[in-house]
Amino acid sequence: MNDKSNIAIVISLVAFFISLYSLTSKSGNEDFFTKSPNKTYISPDPAAKRNIGDIEKNMRENPFTPTMDGSSKLPKTNIKFASDLHEFGNVDVNSENKYSFTFKNSGNEPLKISNAKGSCGCTVPNWPKEPILPGESGEIEVVFRPSKGQAGSKQTKTVTVSANTSPENTILKITAFVNKTAE
Repeated sequence: MNDKSNIAIVISLVAFFISLYSLTSKSGNEDFFTKSPNKTYISPDPAAKRNIGDIEKNMRENPFTPTMDGSSKLPKTNIKFASDLHEFGNVDVNSENKYSFTFKNSGNEPLKISNAKGSCGCTVPNWPKEPILPGESGEIEVVFRPSKGQAGSKQTKTVTVSANTSPENTILKITAFVNKTAE
């Protein structure tokens, strides 16, 4: 190792031990840490004795306070599909089979779809490029063009929709039985 790496390690260790010392040097960590049913956080003023109810009230009013139950007052974007599966039934080789998956932005922020990708070249999606406002609806059109190599079998293909949602990706599925070709 070089001298810069050694210095960085020493500085990191010193900072760690100083942090440990300041945590343990308090007269009882109950002044330093505050616990509530959903959170554990460092009190804003560790030296002051506070009413836990007041602290919890202040923390609830802060929209950036993390919670253990996943709830938050932060903006949310959700995408809700009428259905995430479409069955074409029997289709022919080289046919063009279209279906539009309808969805609604059920969140409180504009929905931005950044990508929609088919699991293979025979499945091609087309999605709205403009943001979908809260409460508004949209469509993702999927075209399935089965090839000769898929003849005589059931096909299941996916479309992965990437957007500013949580989770980021939503999976849509299409299925079809590709008829055998007459040779």
